[in-house]
This record gives sequence, C-alpha cells and structure tokens, in this order.
Amino acid sequence: MSERTRAILLAAVVALGAATGVAAADGGLEVAVDDADGEPTVTVTENDTAVENATVVVSVVDDDDENAPYAGTGEYETDANGTVDLPAAEEDVTVAVTAAAGDDTASTTVDLEAPDGLELDVENAESEPVVTVTNNDDPVENASVNVTAVDENASYAGAGEYETDANGTVTLPAAEEDVTVNVTAEYDNESASETVDIEAPDGLEVAVDDTDGEPVVTVTDNGTAVENASVTVTTVDENATYAGAGEYETDEDGTVGLPAAEENVTVEVTAAYGGESVSTTVDLTVGDEDEAEGQPFGQLVREFIEDIEDREGGIGGAVSDFVTENNPGNAPDHAGGPGGPDDADDGDDAGNETDAPGNAPDHAGPDGEDDDERGPPSDADPDREEDDDAEETEGDAEDDDADEEGEDADEDEEDEESAEDEEDEESAEDEAEDDADEEETEADEDADEDEADEEADDDDGEGGPPDHAGGPGGN
Repeated sequence: MSERTRAILLAAVVALGAATGVAAADGGLEVAVDDADGEPTVTVTENDTAVENATVVVSVVDDDDENAPYAGTGEYETDANGTVDLPAAEEDVTVAVTAAAGDDTASTTVDLEAPDGLELDVENAESEPVVTVTNNDDPVENASVNVTAVDENASYAGAGEYETDANGTVTLPAAEEDVTVNVTAEYDNESASETVDIEAPDGLEVAVDDTDGEPVVTVTDNGTAVENASVTVTTVDENATYAGAGEYETDEDGTVGLPAAEENVTVEVTAAYGGESVSTTVDLTVGDEDEAEGQPFGQLVREFIEDIEDREGGIGGAVSDFVTENNPGNAPDHAGGPGGPDDADDGDDAGNETDAPGNAPDHAGPDGEDDDERGPPSDADPDREEDDDAEETEGDAEDDDADEEGEDADEDEEDEESAEDEEDEESAEDEAEDDADEEETEADEDADEDEADEEADDDDGEGGPPDHAGGPGGN
C-alpha cells in the first residue's frame, strides 16, 4: 500500500471519528470523548484494550476564533485505564483530540458544552412554593437558600435562611397575600438567584348556585372540590322559615343540594373543613312562581302543552284538566248563570207567577166566578163551534212547533258540547272564550223557548170567542 493511499485512508478514518466522537487508526487505535457537557473524559483503546501512556493532544478548532478560550487545551498522557480527564468548558467550544501510541494515531473532533452549573427553580408558587437547587442538573444537598421580600414594606412568613435536603429542595410556607420574593442559592463558591411572584392561595371557598330554583352549595380548597366538608344553613331572619335549614356534608364533588325555597328568604351558608371555615349570605327566591302569576293564561297553556307534547298517548285530556283547574275566568261553584240550576228554579217560579205573560187570571176556567159569562150562548151557531175547533187545532200546532224548537235547541246544545270537547284537544287556549259563547247561546235558546211558550199560551187564550160574542142570532 502506498504512502499516499495510507494517508487518504487515515484522513477518512479521522473524518468518520469526528462525526461520532470516536476515531480509529488502521492499526486498531481508537480515541473517544465522553460527558462532553460536563467534565470530558478521553479514553484511548487498541483492539478494545485500554492503552496506558498514550499521548493525547487537545486543541481548539474554532475557525472563526482561534483564540476561543478552553482551559483544557494541551498535551496529556493516559493513565492505567487509558483515560485523561479534561476540565469543564466555561463556554461552548469545539476541540480536536488526537491520540498516539507507538506508530498509530487516532483523532476526533468534539463540541464541548459549558455545564449548567448551579441552578435553582421555584415551583408551586400559587400554594406552598418548593425551591430546588441543582449543579449540572444534579440535586445539591446542603446548599444555602436565602429568601427575602423584594418590597421592604411587604411581609412574607417564608423570608429567611434555609438548607436544601438530600433531594436538593426547600419547601416554603404559603403566602397570606401576594408577594414578590428574591431567592438565592449558594454552593461550593457558586451562586444562583431568581425573582418569583408568590400568590396567596384561594383557600377554603363556598359558593351557592341556582338560588331561584333548587340551590347547590359547592365547597373548594385552593380550587379543588372538598369532600366531607361540613355545611350549615341558617336563616338570617330568626322569624323566617326555610325547609333547607340544617347541617349537611359535601359529596365527592364537594357539593350539597338544597330544597327550593317556598318563599323568598335570606340564608347564611357556612362551610368548615380542616380547621378552616368560610361563610356566605345568599337570597333564595321563588321567582318562577311569581313570574307564572304574571303571565297571560294563554301563555301558561302554551307552555304546559310544550312541556307534555313529547309524552306517549294523547294530550287532550291533560290539557282539558289543566285549563279547567287553572283558568282564571272560572266561576265559583255557587255561581249561577244562564241555563244554570238557579235559573231553572227561577224559571219555574216565574212560570207560576200569576202576572206572567200567558197565564189566565184567577177567575178563568170552569171553576172561576164568571163561569156563566164565558163561552157562547146555548143557541150558538154550530158553524161557530167548528171555527173554534179549527182555532184550537191551530193553537195545538203552534204548541207542537214550540216543542220542536225546544228539542232542536237541546240537540244544538248537545252538538255544541261535543264540539267543545274536540276544541279542547285542538286549541285549549280558546276554552275560556268558548265557555262564554256557550253560555250566551244557552241564554238565547232559553229565551226562544220562553217566547215560544208565551205565544202558545196567548193562542190558547184567544181560541174562544170574546165575552160579548153571540151566535148567529146574537145581540
């Protein structure tokens, strides 16, 4: 193999090693760099065996800045383990590491990163803050931690000196009010600081929702639902009553359901848990019922129909019952009206009144005092008697017509009642108006019947001849 070929192969091996941090020579010599972001360690091996007393040369290869600082540049010799420890970089830098043993050499290029050094972090600042101190990402035990309020006039119970535990942490007390603090950690002549806004936790809270329906009490601690918290409900006015007054315990959701108020009432709700307590005063109202009282009856009916329209089966019966029970125009049971029981009684009485139209005077009839003066004389014309019979027949026909009119009226009334039942299902909102129309119709029918009866009575009274009438040979 020529020297030129050997040189080309060696250059390729070095280039490959630079990409992986490991370089190998044609004789099996290799060099590797570990922990490039801390304190680097160079290891030289040949055929996987550590090489003692190998020469290691470290140099900066930053083309842009040949004077880039790195305290680890120079020449070293491997120990019995074939290793060389280099110092940590103070800032990020790229270096070339070349190892030589006998006639063999190996090289690699490595990017060294400056270690993070001493760091601190503050978590859970909205409750009990936790300070964590690390050095090169490793927790630092026994590091000194100092906490001070940035505002000299502000107060914080956690201000003071602390020392980290085995996990490199310090737990601070929760702030009673929002405060900004400066936290400083010191360890092995290094220090790190951070300014943090610590928020006072919400603590125990109680809230009451749906105060115009069935109220729900919710208890939280730092925004988290509290189970088994004690809840006490009392009326603010000692003379007021509320069915939900008493003691309760929250469920797993931190809630307690209360019954709806039967009348407007102000209550105090107190929650207690873990030695803390909190109270709130709320007004419970019965707004839904008050609103219903002010609504038009038709709107109430529509809302009722909307509430039950998805039920199985028909809704006509339910709507009819609702209208009957809630119609503000319904008359009390004792009220009378056209065609009512009271009117029927009055009609009977009126029909028996002596002064009522169509009634004969007391002296009329066979038993009257003027029996001798009534009717035609004994010698009256027979043709006259036939005329009388015709008039009586005509009067009877008129009576029959009146009776038929009454029967027709009854049939009309029955038809109207049937129509009313159908209208209940089709439009319950118009029932109140329908009732008024029916009462007026019944009153008109009763008036027609009375008028028919009066005409029939008048015809009966005029069927005979007048008192002065005589026969063909009369006066």
